[in-house]
Amino acid sequence: MQKYLLAGAVPLIAILVMLQGCDKPSDCPDISEVVLEDLQSVDKGIESYSCTSPSKTGVLELTWCKAQKQFESQHGSANSDEFVVFLKGFRDGYAQASDGADSRVNLFEISDQSEPLYDSGYKEGYINVLDAMGISEFNCSTQDMASEYRDRWCEASVAFQQEHIGIDNNPIVKSRFIDGYMAGGRVALTVPTSMEAFFGGEAPQGKQPAIVQPTDDIEPVAAAFNRGFDVGYKAMIDSIRDSINQVMQQMQIPENFEMPEGMMMPGQ
Repeated sequence: MQKYLLAGAVPLIAILVMLQGCDKPSDCPDISEVVLEDLQSVDKGIESYSCTSPSKTGVLELTWCKAQKQFESQHGSANSDEFVVFLKGFRDGYAQASDGADSRVNLFEISDQSEPLYDSGYKEGYINVLDAMGISEFNCSTQDMASEYRDRWCEASVAFQQEHIGIDNNPIVKSRFIDGYMAGGRVALTVPTSMEAFFGGEAPQGKQPAIVQPTDDIEPVAAAFNRGFDVGYKAMIDSIRDSINQVMQQMQIPENFEMPEGMMMPGQ
């Protein structure tokens, strides 16, 4: 057990020593680079954990144990130089997903070609964070697992692309946009809002905005929800207006139509 504790402490001690005397941003090293450089030494056999309870320990042991489990399920024993490459990719993907950054690989591409170990580890690390956040992804080109939620999800996914907010290399931003889109559509379905928007003329949001946008700069993940809400709200209002117009047209009495006896319109 002492070996495990020392192994996890080596990178952290190195970081603290290197950061001493860092008074301004230009003097401060990149934390991720410091960690990765230091891990190059401990990954060569020194770094090892029991993995009995990784969730109660530091991020180094947590990611090492998660990467080991995933690696062994795909490639066999983790006691190899190949695991070092996989682990580095796993930690890079884990860190970037935790920061809400774009992914460097297509997470959901299905290919028969063998994937480089670093890319495989990176993808698994990134997806590990997505799974913990409950972020789902659907293949909208098939009818597998069809549901109302999936249909609305795919509708929102198309809107995400049309709004040019981002592309599929950031599933976190995309997911927040879709969450906002669905929430906006749900609010638009309330009767007062829907009727006010329909009878209120061209303004699809009625007398007030769909959602108040912050005046200060906000992170892309937060901005995506607000934008999704606004787009989803207006899309539902337009859908409601079209449906009501269709009903009104169907209710119009055709010209020269003779009403049955006893059902004459007033004034006739």
